[in-house]
Amino acid sequence: MSLTPLPPPAFELEGKTLDDLLPATASTRTVDIGDVQLGIADMPATGTEKGVALLIPGFTSSLSTFFPMFQKLADQGFRVISFSQRGQPGSTGPDSPDGYSLSALGRDVHFLAEELGLGRQVNLLGHSFGGVVGTEAVIQDPSRFASFTMWNSGAGSLGEQMLGEQAVLREHGIRGLWIGFRHEIGEDPDADLRGELNVIEQFYHRRLFDTNPAQLDAGFTHLHEHRDRSDELAETGVRMLVSHGSLDDAWPIDQQREFAHKLGADYWVVANAGHSAHADRPDLCADLLASFWKN
Repeated sequence: MSLTPLPPPAFELEGKTLDDLLPATASTRTVDIGDVQLGIADMPATGTEKGVALLIPGFTSSLSTFFPMFQKLADQGFRVISFSQRGQPGSTGPDSPDGYSLSALGRDVHFLAEELGLGRQVNLLGHSFGGVVGTEAVIQDPSRFASFTMWNSGAGSLGEQMLGEQAVLREHGIRGLWIGFRHEIGEDPDADLRGELNVIEQFYHRRLFDTNPAQLDAGFTHLHEHRDRSDELAETGVRMLVSHGSLDDAWPIDQQREFAHKLGADYWVVANAGHSAHADRPDLCADLLASFWKN
């Protein structure tokens, strides 16, 4: 899995970034859940509320990754909430990787739901690494969730590359990661030092550098150690969806399909979309998710 941002989707081509796509009726704030504060974006349903969706971002990401879907999901009757995980941009987090255990990350989901008064029928979605965290949250207390969606997220380790990038982070800091990512896509790694990044590149640069290094360190460990937990998930009885873009290049697609089979979950593929299917085809993804949540 590469952590390098994919080429910007069509909606970003006119100088917009994900941060610019929050609808006017949505609000952002921080929520104190005890040892950390989580930044959230909260959008009410348009008209009668049919349900609540809580969306967990992936690795090197933040709450804004889901903004392209907010309006369409709200228009279909869902209150939509996304949040930055502890240590991600807009949220606080400890300065030691020990503060980012998988159990702590899973508990954060429940603490946030409690603080927001979301009740016990939450539609939970985890994108990429967010699916790893969402899996932990569902196993901790399945009674909170009406459904769980593994969104472009798989059942196994992402391999030794995670340890290699972790070693770069530990030796050279976040800038070491940035330089590696820029080399990987054939771009000048020092363009930021000369103020030569375009608007989209500035967005990704800021998002990465605003992440606590301890969060990244722990995330590399979790992504390397991640294993198939389908038996535990199946025992929860929570209704599940596994979905990914047809061009997803993170977890193997056949692994995601097999994971859905083991869970007895719905399985949908988003055509002409990559690892961030919600950014590549937001309207289609919103329709897909709303259909699943309503049934």
